[in-house]
Amino acid sequence: MSQPPQAPYQSYAPPPYAPTKKGAGLAIASMVLGIIALIFSWIPIINNLAAVLALVGLGLGIPALLRARKGTHHGFGFAVAGLVTSVLAFAIVLATQAFYSEVLDDVAEDLDRQTSTSSIGESPAEETSQQEDEAVDEVVPLGTPAQIGDYEVVVDSVQLDANDIVAGANQFNDAPEGQYVLAQLTVTYTGADEGQPGFDLTAIFHGSDSRQYSDSECSAVTPDDSMDAPTLNPGGSDTFEFCMDVAPAGLVGGQLSIEPTFSWDSDERVFFAIE
Repeated sequence: MSQPPQAPYQSYAPPPYAPTKKGAGLAIASMVLGIIALIFSWIPIINNLAAVLALVGLGLGIPALLRARKGTHHGFGFAVAGLVTSVLAFAIVLATQAFYSEVLDDVAEDLDRQTSTSSIGESPAEETSQQEDEAVDEVVPLGTPAQIGDYEVVVDSVQLDANDIVAGANQFNDAPEGQYVLAQLTVTYTGADEGQPGFDLTAIFHGSDSRQYSDSECSAVTPDDSMDAPTLNPGGSDTFEFCMDVAPAGLVGGQLSIEPTFSWDSDERVFFAIE
C-alpha cells in the first residue's frame, strides 16, 4: 500500500524588523515653552524673558518636527504647536515693545512741552544764560570720574572720526551711514553683587542736529568692544569702547552722555566733554 506524497517543506522568513518610534519629549518641551512665552509676551519687561523662551522653543521645535517627519519619534502635532506658539510669542514681544517705546516717547514729549510752557515767563536772555550755566556745571571733563548707577565712569577719550579705526578692527564691518565716533571708558563696579558694564551702561551722542545716536544702533565691532567687557566683581575695573554712528551734520557742537541702560530717570544721565 503506497503512502501519499508529503508536501514539500516550506521555509518561512521572519517578518521584517519594524523600528519602534521614540518619545515626544523634545516636541512637548517646545510646545510648553511656546505657550509660556505666549502668555508672558504681552507684559512689559517680563516679555524680555518671553522672547528668550520663544527662541528656545524654536530651537527645540525644529529638530522635534524633523524627527517626527522621519518617523523616528512621536509628537508631530506637539512640535508644530511649539513652533507656532514660539513664533507668535516672539512677534508679539517685538510689537509690544515697539508700542511701549512709542508711548514712552510721547510721554517724554508731553513733559518737555509742559516744561517749556512753565518757563515762558522767563526772558529769552535769562533762559539762555541759565541753560548755558547748567550745561557747563553738568559736563564732566575727560579723565574725571563720575558715578553712574553702580559704576564709577571715566571717559578717557572721544574719537570723532573713527572710520579707519573701525574699518581696521573687522573686515566685515559695514561702512557708517554717517561717521563712526568712539568713546573709550574706564569703569569700576561699585555695586554689591556683580556687574556687566557692556550691558549695564549706554552711550549716547547728542548731535547738534537735534538727534540722538545710541551705541545700541551701532553694529560695528571695535578694537575693544563694549560687548567684550568682562563681568566685574565689586571693585573690578575694565576699559572698553562704545561706538556710535553719527551724521556729520551733528558732530560739531554735539555732546556725549553715559547713562544706565535700564533706567527711566533722565537725572541718571551724565554728560562728558568730548575734547
